[in-house]
Amino acid sequence: MKVIKSNGAAKAVAKKSQAELDAEARAEDQKLRCADDPSACAGATGADRSKELAAKEDALRRKEAELAEREAALHQKQEEENEEKEKAERARAEKKKHVEKQGKQLETMRQGLGGALAGEE
Repeated sequence: MKVIKSNGAAKAVAKKSQAELDAEARAEDQKLRCADDPSACAGATGADRSKELAAKEDALRRKEAELAEREAALHQKQEEENEEKEKAERARAEKKKHVEKQGKQLETMRQGLGGALAGEE
């Protein structure tokens, strides 16, 4: 038979029931929650929590309004950029059409001059 030596703390933990251990764990959890978020403590009243919640909701509404405003501005900017691109494309097409027309006129003049020169010979 082997005898296991242990200290007093280990013996005390071994004697505690599961319910006692659970209660200690809940108390420690509550203590940690209070340290992280004081509004989660039992000391905060319902009115305090209500005010805090209302403030958070108000801040959220303001943030949503700001995001909606940014989104609208971005959408407007994209529309303006698209319009500018369309204008540039139309101008490019007009310029191309004009250059092609000039090219045809020059070709016609060249053919006419070529015919005139051929007729003189």
